[in-house]
Amino acid sequence: MTEDIISGTIICPQCGGENKMPTDEKFTECEFCGSVIYIDKRKVVNHYVVNSNFTKEQAEGNLRRWMASNFHVKDLDKLAQIKQASFYYFPLWYFKTKDASGDKIHLQPAHSTPISEIKNIQIPAGNLKTFHKSEFNVKDFVTPDVLYGSAKSWLSQSGVNEDTISESFLVHVPFYQFYYDYKGQQYSAMIEASSGKVYANIWPAKSETPFKILFAAAILIFLLASIVSYALAFMIFKDVEVSLMSAEGIKVILYAVAAVPLVMAAYYVAKKV
Repeated sequence: MTEDIISGTIICPQCGGENKMPTDEKFTECEFCGSVIYIDKRKVVNHYVVNSNFTKEQAEGNLRRWMASNFHVKDLDKLAQIKQASFYYFPLWYFKTKDASGDKIHLQPAHSTPISEIKNIQIPAGNLKTFHKSEFNVKDFVTPDVLYGSAKSWLSQSGVNEDTISESFLVHVPFYQFYYDYKGQQYSAMIEASSGKVYANIWPAKSETPFKILFAAAILIFLLASIVSYALAFMIFKDVEVSLMSAEGIKVILYAVAAVPLVMAAYYVAKKV
């Protein structure tokens, strides 16, 4: 077995018969001529699909909940207007390596994408389903434009020894791609249709101005509290050493008093911005 293939079957080198790929065996017997075939899975690329567990409506619901989090601008989930949504299976190169430290999984996008986080997707082995054309709409599948050799080269550049690769898969993961408008700007987000997780590199960011103003106000208030604490100490105690020690105690009290409105202001800004 010397050629790289992308399939759920293996071709017998003796008779050309098409045999089903065994899951864990290194040797299999040809169903047609009885020849024993050695399978080096480092050179065989199985094609798998991850099942979709979300409808378009459910995926949009996940997107809206993501928009409603405190990391995004206020009311983004209510004000964002979804303009377009599409469903597709995105290809990933799935490398399984085995060395003294155990088995490891390495993912590399098999198609160009601006979403760098996509290589961090968690794909449980139990979610992998052998690809059969009769069970899917092939038009939903994004064609890989990153070749297998290029992906292996990336793996080597990242410090992984190619000799430790035990298996290589081409895995198509289901995604919903949403495009939405917010205040005249268009943004996009991908919802992984197996887990429902949202992936996005750019989104409407919170304005930093209120937080900068609050930060500057906090510095000014604590500075004034320090000055007042020393002034009070020197007014009450005439001795310099006693005044300096007393000022520290007064400062703690003034800091605690000043912190209350600052915390309330920070909470208000975080909720409103």
